[in-house]
Amino acid sequence: MKAEQLLKFKDIVIQCHNDPDADAIASGYGIYLYLQEHGIKARLIYGGKNAIQKSNLVLMVNHLNIPIEHVEMLESEPELLLLVDCQYKERNVQEFSGKTIAAIDHHKAKTEDLPDLRDVRDNYGSCATIVWDMLCQSDFYSEENKKKRSAGLDEKLSTALYYGLYMDTGRMQELRHPKDKDLRDALEFCCNQNALFLFRNNNLSLEELAIAGEALAAYDYQETYRFAVVEAKKCDPNILGVISDMLIEVDAVDACVAYCMRDDGAKLSVRSCVKETRANELAEYLCGGGGHPQKAGGFMKESLVRMEYEETYGTFDESQIGSAVHRLLMDRMSRYFKEQEFIYAGTEDAPDLTACPLYQKKRLPIGYVKAADLYPVGTKVSVRMMEGDIAFTVAEDSYFMIGVESEVYKNDEAYFLSHNDLSDEPYVFKGEYAPVIHETVKAVGVESKSLKDYAKSCIPKSGSLIHAREVTKRTKVFVPWSDNYMLGVPGDWLAARQENPKDVYIIKKGIFKDTYQQA
Repeated sequence: MKAEQLLKFKDIVIQCHNDPDADAIASGYGIYLYLQEHGIKARLIYGGKNAIQKSNLVLMVNHLNIPIEHVEMLESEPELLLLVDCQYKERNVQEFSGKTIAAIDHHKAKTEDLPDLRDVRDNYGSCATIVWDMLCQSDFYSEENKKKRSAGLDEKLSTALYYGLYMDTGRMQELRHPKDKDLRDALEFCCNQNALFLFRNNNLSLEELAIAGEALAAYDYQETYRFAVVEAKKCDPNILGVISDMLIEVDAVDACVAYCMRDDGAKLSVRSCVKETRANELAEYLCGGGGHPQKAGGFMKESLVRMEYEETYGTFDESQIGSAVHRLLMDRMSRYFKEQEFIYAGTEDAPDLTACPLYQKKRLPIGYVKAADLYPVGTKVSVRMMEGDIAFTVAEDSYFMIGVESEVYKNDEAYFLSHNDLSDEPYVFKGEYAPVIHETVKAVGVESKSLKDYAKSCIPKSGSLIHAREVTKRTKVFVPWSDNYMLGVPGDWLAARQENPKDVYIIKKGIFKDTYQQA
């Protein structure tokens, strides 16, 4: 959905979920300002029994002058009822009526009966990210419109959107999508830092302090694999982050999960302090979550908990949902650590793939950019893509390669020229998120460049051969050129170039299928 599609309606109500959080308030505020600039009558509301009470949210609303209203009913039916950070007829959303219903949300749809007018991106860390992206794609941030706005309005919106992302991603530690990182980087220097400091330091109530203490006192510890799991009473997701941050500081704990039950499942906060376990990867394994290598999070839907519990253990007791989640988490964590293999590429202990079948790359066009054409030799840069951020140092002979699945990797010039044929065909990017590169020594987000704007086409030579075998268990390959391990799961492939069969690496299932064929 594009922001411009809202402009055909002249009477719009923007609705947050009951007991709105910072993300919902910020998202609604962004849409409200966009509509206001286009002369459209709009209201920002929420229902439910209680008005906003949390001190940080009261400060946010008052300090930024956000015109949000707590209402019990609507006097008239608006042309458009637009839900933000939620969807129609959910349990935490008071049901109002509208001639047309629309939704902007980052949660998975709970029904197939979705409105035609919607923008639901469940792989984003916050709804604020979606709204910011919509505004960026519209005329909202044009120089002409920015000049027309009253002084300080852009700063207030930037502060609101940034804080919404901050709160919904565990203090920026559970960023799911490159767009989340783009919002963080773009708005960090546009915010009112004093206001953010005020909001952050009024986030924990005495009641929530008690919740954290009670949870930590009842931890469950697995000595063999050095992990802990704790359940907290229903609380703000940010409190879970406080609990897991404290738990991971215990000398006997290498990884941990803190969780609390929400209306339709369990919210998780995941932490790790060892290089052999990335928190974002562990969160993905546990519940499809994500985030930072040390701090991550996710959500376990109640319906899936019930299904798995019944299949594994038998009868499910609805009143004991928290205990069921706890048991599943303990079992999943144990399986995660038990069913994995570590490989150190290029060492004597690395598996020799010589006996594995040979494969060669299909002659499919990929992208390339000579790094020194973008930045001076020696510049430290970071490339952002769907898989995460990867740091490189620009060398005279280094090339950035963009694979068929939009993944970015680096080749030296000798290898690049010997394994690829240059093409006169223009490079066409087909992925969801175009990789972006920036200098790490400068302010993040400043002078960033999209690789697709500079990429040219090349075609891998048919003679490029690798040995490969399918991965049958969770496999972590530690490579000498990166601080992070390469993760392979069943269905992915363990590969090595023919000339160096112990220099192994992982090729993801989809990439291998699309780009390789048996020689």
